[in-house]
Amino acid sequence: MLVRDFEERDAGQVARIMFESFKTFLGERMKESRPEPEAYWIRCSSEKTERSITRSFVAETDGRVIGYLCVSADTRSGLGILHRIGVDPEVFARGCGRALFHAAELFWKELKMRKIYTCTSHINLRAQAFYKKMGFVEEGRLKDHFYRGVDEIQLAKFYE
Repeated sequence: MLVRDFEERDAGQVARIMFESFKTFLGERMKESRPEPEAYWIRCSSEKTERSITRSFVAETDGRVIGYLCVSADTRSGLGILHRIGVDPEVFARGCGRALFHAAELFWKELKMRKIYTCTSHINLRAQAFYKKMGFVEEGRLKDHFYRGVDEIQLAKFYE
């Protein structure tokens, strides 16, 4: 498996992976949704402002993208964000998420982040277990955040 920076040519595969991975825990809620268009993934995958840098990575095997991760770093506050991570359901639990997260940690540590945070749905038990293995702790909960009846759990990891 190779982890590398996201490139525009990856957008179609990323759209499919993210939609399919979210379907694994959102089930029926995803029936009315469609994958975000490729332009969305290109637009949100890299951005640089005076105080924030966004970077995205893909994991690939045999030229096929099997995972995606998008993170950012606020260089003034030392706060990193894990925006999105998705792994092709065909390769769940085979180290893809861990490899992507490792690339993000190198990025955050290079920029001297003091804390990183993310959130996940309370019904996404696989993601909760993954984040805990990566050293995150629960900080709070957002009731009915993206979907009615689905809370978001806020998680953080401290480097200091």
